[in-house]
Amino acid sequence: MKKIFYSIIAVLMILNVVSCTKDEDNLDVDLTKYNSDITANNEIDNWLTTSFVDPYNIEVVYRFERNFTDVNRDISPVYFEKVQPMMDAVLKTFLKTYEEVAGKAFIKKYTPKQFVLYGSPSYNDNGSITLGTADNGRRIVLYELNSLDFTNPDQVKRPIHTIHHEFTHILNQNIVIPPAFEQISKADYTSDWTGAANTAAVAKSLGFITRYSRSSFGEDFAEMTSFLLVDGQIAFENYCSTTNAVAASKLRAKEQLVTSYFKDYYNIDFKILQAAVQKSLADNYNAVDPVDISQSLSNWLINSKVSTIRYTVNAPYLNKYGDPATFKNIVANLQAAFRVNTVNPFPAGVIDYIEFRFTDASNVVVRIGFRTSSTATTNYSADFYFGMNINPTTWEVLFTKSTLNGTFYGTNGDIFNDGFEANLLPYLTNRMFIADWLPSTITPSSPLYRTYGGFYEKGVASNYFYGPVVLK
Repeated sequence: MKKIFYSIIAVLMILNVVSCTKDEDNLDVDLTKYNSDITANNEIDNWLTTSFVDPYNIEVVYRFERNFTDVNRDISPVYFEKVQPMMDAVLKTFLKTYEEVAGKAFIKKYTPKQFVLYGSPSYNDNGSITLGTADNGRRIVLYELNSLDFTNPDQVKRPIHTIHHEFTHILNQNIVIPPAFEQISKADYTSDWTGAANTAAVAKSLGFITRYSRSSFGEDFAEMTSFLLVDGQIAFENYCSTTNAVAASKLRAKEQLVTSYFKDYYNIDFKILQAAVQKSLADNYNAVDPVDISQSLSNWLINSKVSTIRYTVNAPYLNKYGDPATFKNIVANLQAAFRVNTVNPFPAGVIDYIEFRFTDASNVVVRIGFRTSSTATTNYSADFYFGMNINPTTWEVLFTKSTLNGTFYGTNGDIFNDGFEANLLPYLTNRMFIADWLPSTITPSSPLYRTYGGFYEKGVASNYFYGPVVLK
């Protein structure tokens, strides 16, 4: 059975070739100062025996063995000090998690019986590097281990991702991938996955979890599986939330087929397995979940979940959580202009609130609520129309002047137009904002978290406006 390769793009470094010249220096070298090959059994061998050979009948080859890799490639041996940390990670985030969820019988039957470790990557002709291989369902080879920092959770995830990817290939060699999986993206697979045309952004826009997923449906399935297990569900939801609807639909369809494959053919609850891997990474390597973009204010706005955000002048929440001076002064200037406007002045007029009414994902009405005096009981409003563009990745928000039925403002807008165009309009349209739950002093542990939100100026977090969030 042929080898299945797992690769990533790497930039190859150009090595400077320095010529050698003979001189009169002493060329004698004391080779006893350099480490010789490790031949005798040592404490690592004893640990590998008790941790892998005895319980799982798995051999770990770390002494350099040319025949377990491509003999035409220059591969370096793994550093001795990297062996136990790497295999400890294999034990905790792979073997133990599968054993916990699928049982010992599954481990004994399907897990590879040999792990081979190398220190350097294995470079490919197309500019990519091989991080691991699954050979005949019985051996997993891991490369590029010498550069790993096992105190860095993101670096630990790299070989663990490779292991789960390669083990998925082993499972697929025993029970084939359902044909329905290939059909989801059949037209978009390409052998030239390393080509300049297949950027990460392009692959994502087509419904692939990585660039490498485009190389074949088998690699696509393995990449989906390893991403879901190692990167986790929140990372997957974030990935889906930041691409187009068609691509997100394909990704979720693939997720469903991966989940059903494990359940239908191996009786493994994939979500429980995923939780076990995530817990192991958190407990042993301090891995932390990314921010859940699906619960961000920007995502709620993009998906038209928010009805309004209202800044109410002198409201108690402003006294408690803060009322930034920039926006407060803009509202005060707007009120002053309202009182002396040339269309219909109200010398005692007051502004009660500025409300952002989100029509859809790309349009917002800025409503000014006012009264003709502080003692008046009748409430009026003036509407101004804006376009709203939100970057789903950066949460950046750009407001633009818009029209509705050919006009920039609605009823009563003419009363505020002079002050609006001199104060609030340039403030909104001449800056880039970030949508977020505000103020930042309302932390996720507070019951009020995600009940207040608004926009802060990019690069100036202290310049913001906010209010209670009302959902549709």
